[in-house]
Amino acid sequence: MGLRDVEFRDMELGDVEFRDMELGDTKLGDMKLRDMELRDTELGNMALENIELEDMALENIALEDIALVNGNLDNENWIQASGPCDAPYFRKSFQVKKPDKASIAICGLGFYELFINGRKVNEECFIPVTSDYHPRDISNFLYPMKGTFTHRTYYDVYSIGEYLRDGYNTIAVALGNGWYNQKDRIVEGRQSFGEPRLTFHVRIIGEEDRIIVSDESVLWSRSEVTYNNLFFGEKHDLRLKQPGWQLPDFDDTDWENAAAVPPIETQLCPSDCPGDRMIRTLVPKLLYSDESRAIYDAGENISGWVVVNGVLKDGQTIKILHSDELSPTGELDFLSSGGDSQIQAVEYTGNGLQETVHPKFSWQAFRYFEVTGHRNVSGDSPFLCAVVHADVAQTSSFRCSNETLNWLYDAYIKTQLSNMHSGVPLDTPNRERLGYTGDGQLGCRTVMLTLDGKRLYRKWIRDVLDCQDQTSGRVQHTAPFQGGGGGPAAWGAAIVEVPYQYYVHYQDIDILKDSFGPMLHWFEYLESRSEDGLVSYGEPGGWCLGDWNTTQEILLPIPFVNTYFYIKALRTAAEIAEILGLPEEKKRLEETAEQKKEILVRHYYSEEENTFCGGVQAADAYAADLGLANAGMLDALNEKYAAMNEFDTGIFGTDILIRVLFQHGYAQTAYHLLTADGPCSFGAIRRAGGTTLWESFLDMKESKNHPMFGAVTRYLFSNLLGIQYCGKNEIQIRPAIVDGLDYAEGKITTIYGVIEVSYVKREKVIEFVIHCDERISPTLAYGGRVVPVSSGERIVVERI
Repeated sequence: MGLRDVEFRDMELGDVEFRDMELGDTKLGDMKLRDMELRDTELGNMALENIELEDMALENIALEDIALVNGNLDNENWIQASGPCDAPYFRKSFQVKKPDKASIAICGLGFYELFINGRKVNEECFIPVTSDYHPRDISNFLYPMKGTFTHRTYYDVYSIGEYLRDGYNTIAVALGNGWYNQKDRIVEGRQSFGEPRLTFHVRIIGEEDRIIVSDESVLWSRSEVTYNNLFFGEKHDLRLKQPGWQLPDFDDTDWENAAAVPPIETQLCPSDCPGDRMIRTLVPKLLYSDESRAIYDAGENISGWVVVNGVLKDGQTIKILHSDELSPTGELDFLSSGGDSQIQAVEYTGNGLQETVHPKFSWQAFRYFEVTGHRNVSGDSPFLCAVVHADVAQTSSFRCSNETLNWLYDAYIKTQLSNMHSGVPLDTPNRERLGYTGDGQLGCRTVMLTLDGKRLYRKWIRDVLDCQDQTSGRVQHTAPFQGGGGGPAAWGAAIVEVPYQYYVHYQDIDILKDSFGPMLHWFEYLESRSEDGLVSYGEPGGWCLGDWNTTQEILLPIPFVNTYFYIKALRTAAEIAEILGLPEEKKRLEETAEQKKEILVRHYYSEEENTFCGGVQAADAYAADLGLANAGMLDALNEKYAAMNEFDTGIFGTDILIRVLFQHGYAQTAYHLLTADGPCSFGAIRRAGGTTLWESFLDMKESKNHPMFGAVTRYLFSNLLGIQYCGKNEIQIRPAIVDGLDYAEGKITTIYGVIEVSYVKREKVIEFVIHCDERISPTLAYGGRVVPVSSGERIVVERI
């Protein structure tokens, strides 16, 4: 760490860690820092004064030439449009003499765009990231709901010195509804928190220092966005555009003063979570056209926008509808994306000028789209598809000799990224758009293995903790809470599984410290929902699911599945207690887990048949995952599924089954199921032309972009390639070599660097090559031998 020309004064620092950090010409004054960690961070020419930052972690962030005052954004300077408006413009003009350094802290709810002197400042969209902003009436939700949550609202900070100039300047902000004012889809209940609102705080250092805040001197006007909703889309009347409204010399005499509004009951927190970005573009294929409409195929199921580029005739309207599927007659089929009552539609009314337009405050999820009035747009290529999702990098790759497995990996990556928006891992990018805790805990390990989910999942763990009922300990089915059904244990397990996997992958022990108490509180809740030792029910009048989306009627008893997840969580929490140095808690949790296992056996094991629950829908795999299966039961499980060419399991059972088969030496059967092509298989989705994973193998009304079944993708790495990564730099490569797979190669990225494994079968030997970062110490385990490996070394072993 290097400190140059730095002044520290009147500071209180508690539990603060600075590592690999360079601060130059920096002044820190009147500041309290608690539980703050700055790693691999460079701060240059930075002044921080009168700041109190608590429980904040900033990693791998470069903050240059920033000056902040009252870094905790003031909760007193909120403004709104003075009349009803879902997408207002705001502008504030001011003078400044020879500005040198400047920063702005801003929160615009639901979503905002920030401009200074006509230049757009935020490259990300759908920010600030979504949270459970503040208290609202939740009594009218679809499922009975009560409870006291922790409320949090995120804001963003930008260095804006380069945007300012000597003399007149203008800050301009466009607001949209986002989740904050989502009031049109009421399937889950009425969810709006209120009308869009804005607060900002600017500090300028120059010949004359200035503070600029959002107040009633800010002016507002209606924008060309006449309607915006996350689920239903947007309407833009381009004739209402006000060219130059972000510039200082714009004539705003017709604009009105903003209205000051009371502060909200929330914790205002700086965001370190990635927002969304336009990632790539696709050229759609024209499928059908006549005088009134045209239908296009984007080529794959995506989340994002149709971008319109051309001259739209003055006063003429085009309407764009989006769907996952086409009907047998070639028309858009809306069934899987929300049905005819929830169509994603975007409308533009033209102004006769050359324009490039797309939605501002919503994304659409689709493969196909229909343009009504397409001939009202002139241009060589008037329609383009933009892929938009959270700015999360793909940190893995996989290829092998089996095309279904290649498809599975590619489809999973596309699906998972399509379902990461505004800081939340979603279930679907169109129909529900909810951060289901069941889906999230099921898939988190696969996300962290294949994508750079560190910042997004750190934020989402906080969402899960914030939405825990402070009184009962109940963990909600969605986080941030937006309604939705689920089960008490399989969904609530997110409060244990996600922080634990975060620790395993990123070695962040603070996540465990923050989450351990809430885990114990959740266990108390499960006990309150138990009968005869089994987790048997949820909230009165609400859902109580066990497994979900099985390929036929759900046959597994709900208490069996929920108690399984309770036992798994108890065992994981016991491991966490050991990590945190809490031996008495570890002992108590382990004893409770053993008691619950005995109860599960007493209720569901048949000694005569040597099976749990009659062996339906991989029930014996659940038992085996708890250490309750004997050799005969495991052989029967393997024999059953080796004879099948499809799954009969739900979202949890599918993952558990594949894991248990690999772990107990039945890799050939696991491979057989992953590559099967029967009606309920990944091969069937591939054969049907799917480019993303589906919510259901059979039910056509379900989403065609749903990542939950994709949790099994991690076994391509952990078992077929054999990369046994568990958070340490000593990584054992233990591949499961199966018939039918002639070569495989892939890589993952760990906190120690990249490790890449490949193998090729020859006539009598297998050739392995392992490449890895110098910080990683790999060993190869095959044929009963474990040998150390040098990066790039070619290892040839006899086939067994």
